[in-house]
Amino acid sequence: MKLQKTLLGLTIGATVLAMSVATAQARELRLAHGMTVDNAQHIGLQAFADEVAKLSNGELTVTIYPNGQLGGERETAEQTVTGALDMCKINGSLAETFEPKYGIMSIPFMFRDYDQAKAFMLSDLPEKYFFHSSKERGVIGLMLIAAGSRSFYANKAIDTPDDLAGLKMRVPESDMSMRMVRAMGGQPTPVPWSEIYSALQQKIVDGAENSISSFVEQRHCEVNKYYSFDEHTMTPDVVLISDLTWETLSPEEQNIIKKAAKVGTQVSITAWDENDAKNLQKAKDMGIHLSYPDKQPFRDKTKFILDEEMQKEGYKEIIEAIQKL
Repeated sequence: MKLQKTLLGLTIGATVLAMSVATAQARELRLAHGMTVDNAQHIGLQAFADEVAKLSNGELTVTIYPNGQLGGERETAEQTVTGALDMCKINGSLAETFEPKYGIMSIPFMFRDYDQAKAFMLSDLPEKYFFHSSKERGVIGLMLIAAGSRSFYANKAIDTPDDLAGLKMRVPESDMSMRMVRAMGGQPTPVPWSEIYSALQQKIVDGAENSISSFVEQRHCEVNKYYSFDEHTMTPDVVLISDLTWETLSPEEQNIIKKAAKVGTQVSITAWDENDAKNLQKAKDMGIHLSYPDKQPFRDKTKFILDEEMQKEGYKEIIEAIQKL
């Protein structure tokens, strides 16, 4: 009897020890973004986190910090560079400050329609041409997140480029975005994401440009009553992972994260499409003036930007690969 009890005690002890070792080996990665938890991007990121846990049997987890809890996009990006944060989701236009090639995704009318933009997000082109180009800056691209198409909004309809003349338009901290607005006759004014509402309210800027979902969900529709679907860009957002974090992951863990990233991208696309439909209806119910201008004059005003980008070393190959999709 004593021997049985001893053996039972040893078995229980070994089980507890094994569980403790497994727990000690489990690893948590932190991912920050500035969107709300009901936003399509958060839904995609949560799907990514869930898939990581599933594929790793809980040995690798991703904890998400939404709503700018860990700082604005610039701050979280800098934290990711230093390794203080493992991952962050940032505006696709901001990504070009870490690697100029990301600016290709923000060339005005780079994508002929949103179906092509979605095909690009799910293709092997981001991995081939973009993700590893920022490694020397301390971050690696991990996945693209749907962000819809961006259009102008203000307290007047923007039905032609001439309607932008003299207007101070909020843009991301992006050279490409500023070139675009300037080419159309507006005054590009960079404002942090979290400060757009107050900037519109206080007339620091006259308008902005973003998706219909961001326009509604961030309550910019309370200040600006005109939204014009010129759809000048369809830039996806980017999830960056610290190179310091990436190098500490085993090949198996890296593979798990890559597989989970594909799931996150697809879920974000589906969720964004559903959200856009809901937010468009909300805008209609609120009485927002919605217009669908002829896009050709906007294309004509900004075509020189595409032509200039095609002249940069290595860019023509990337642009043509996207155009073939």
